[in-house]
Amino acid sequence: MAGLTHACRCGAVEIAVAVPSRRAGTRVTCYCADCQTAARLCPEPDALLGPAGGTDIWQTTPDRLTLVRGAEHLEIRRLSPKGLCCWTATCCETPLFNTLERLGFPFVGLTLRPDEAGAAAPVLGPVTAHAFTRFAKPGAGAPPRDVRFAATGAGLMLRALAATLTGRAARTPLRRADGGPIAPVRIIDKAARDAARP
Repeated sequence: MAGLTHACRCGAVEIAVAVPSRRAGTRVTCYCADCQTAARLCPEPDALLGPAGGTDIWQTTPDRLTLVRGAEHLEIRRLSPKGLCCWTATCCETPLFNTLERLGFPFVGLTLRPDEAGAAAPVLGPVTAHAFTRFAKPGAGAPPRDVRFAATGAGLMLRALAATLTGRAARTPLRRADGGPIAPVRIIDKAARDAARP
């Protein structure tokens, strides 16, 4: 089985990612305002985003992850009380992956920094979808419209269903025994969020 290491920029948080095949996930570049805002809340957003403001994400299921070290540095940041959960390494302000609030739903989106993308490509394959391109920076290389957006959603649901039917959905390193997340949650202040919006 192939795999890769996903770590924060300082290396204090390290995650081993099992990749049994490229069909285990979908690699998508997301240009949505929330992904750009989450990156712009960090000290060096240009180290996290592509030239057009896109975030390189590999969508898979949480059972593929093993937290090797640094779980104590994880914090869940949300742009609003009902927003996506952005798991961030507080040691160096690195967004690592996203989940839904309901951790029982088997979904995780690994956020790949531009400096990680080259090493990840032979294992994960190329980007096959582009989402929310209307928020991309004009003239910076993003497609003029979304690419395989519907197929990405279908793949997400099929993987979640397969993980549920096989029992893999219960194998997640992100939940405590009581069902809650292993990291504290912080709702981003509205003023800070608005200031970071693209």
